[in-house]
Amino acid sequence: MTRRTRLASRPSAQLPVVVLGAGLTGLSAAYHLERGGHHDYLVLEAEDRVGGLLRTEHVAGFSFDHAIHILYTREEYVSGLIHDLLRDNLGRQRRRSYCHSAGVYTEYPYQTNNFGLPPEVIADNVLGLISARHESLQEGPPEHYEAWLLRTFGRGIADHFMLPYNRKQWAWDLQAMSYDWIEDRVPVPSIRDVLLGALRRPLEATGPNREFWYPRTSGIEALALGFVQHLPRPRLRLSQRVVRVDPARREIALASGERLRYGSLISTLPLGRLVAMLGDAVPPAVVEAARGLLHNTVHTVNVGLRGTTFGPAEPMHWAYYPDADVLFHRISFPHRFSAAMAPPGCASLQAEISESSLRPVDRGDIVRRTLADLVRVGLLTADEILPVERGGRVALTQVVSLDPAYVIYDLHHRRHVRTVKEHLRPLRIQTCGRFGDWEYFNMDHAILAGKQAAEAVPD
Repeated sequence: MTRRTRLASRPSAQLPVVVLGAGLTGLSAAYHLERGGHHDYLVLEAEDRVGGLLRTEHVAGFSFDHAIHILYTREEYVSGLIHDLLRDNLGRQRRRSYCHSAGVYTEYPYQTNNFGLPPEVIADNVLGLISARHESLQEGPPEHYEAWLLRTFGRGIADHFMLPYNRKQWAWDLQAMSYDWIEDRVPVPSIRDVLLGALRRPLEATGPNREFWYPRTSGIEALALGFVQHLPRPRLRLSQRVVRVDPARREIALASGERLRYGSLISTLPLGRLVAMLGDAVPPAVVEAARGLLHNTVHTVNVGLRGTTFGPAEPMHWAYYPDADVLFHRISFPHRFSAAMAPPGCASLQAEISESSLRPVDRGDIVRRTLADLVRVGLLTADEILPVERGGRVALTQVVSLDPAYVIYDLHHRRHVRTVKEHLRPLRIQTCGRFGDWEYFNMDHAILAGKQAAEAVPD
């Protein structure tokens, strides 16, 4: 045994604060610790780079984020912080997003932009909404997410778009999901708005992300690197995998054999993974609750293309695909977020495919099916999906899998999260972020979660 190995097995001096994970929430926590005068902390990240889901892959001149990420917020503080971190490397854009159904592209959101759909679909949608609004006055609250969609939008909009799309995005049984998380995520239209949206083209984009920001260079990972620039280098350690947390001793064990003691612990790790690290002292009810925390996996198929044209004439940032026969549920076009995301004269697209135990995906066939479905939805032709060396346009393909991706709000979600957090609270372990809180957080929520955790650390 070398001297280095012997030293690694001994506990280090106690650190006032340790942050687990250098994703967006962990970096935000570290930034706000530093800003708040807590300079003696340490961030541990299992990967060899920061960012978590906020990462960008650079391949042969093309750049692809880990699934689509755009920046927008109603929080004045977060807006100011993002602009301070990115400064001149931040561009503003007006959203151009579409829905593909009944063989045509209509503007997003589907429920208020029926102009261009077949007349029989428009009739289904309008009459279904009117009927649902009348029936909702006579019924109690919906029992699950599927019932909420039917109650809110009516049978037409639900059947033509909302139900098939959500089944693909979540890869889960919508009757086994709650809807208390929905808040402002899905625009709920008036009957007047739906009628006008069927009779004319939209006059302007609506919704909280109708305008958004995106880095001019380096992809969305630029935001993560913006946080890192404000952190002293010794405060961040990469390739440090935590294997055990001992809350009684306030001690962390790393895969390397090193042990670190802490005063306060901020964890952005998935809740279930953190509970597993606590060992055998965890009550069975908490273990059961942690095992009941559900999520799906999202596979992104990244495609680099020669040339910049696509079938639809409208330039798109992204589009939604509810058709059950189409593998992906969303396509985005990274080169339209920033010209730096693709070489000159080239384009790029990213397909998102959700998978779970209820909706398995043949991973070995995922690229072929994605390319074939790009032809099915009219984005490319059969000749264009061939490799460049065979006369086509495809310069590269790449698959990146995100696991976990979306938190699944099953009917027991709130109870399971509450059980786990109530166990952790007296142990002086703060959990925060998308996976630490086990919530569907946007990036502004993740930033604020890290800020709040840092501010809750005792002086």
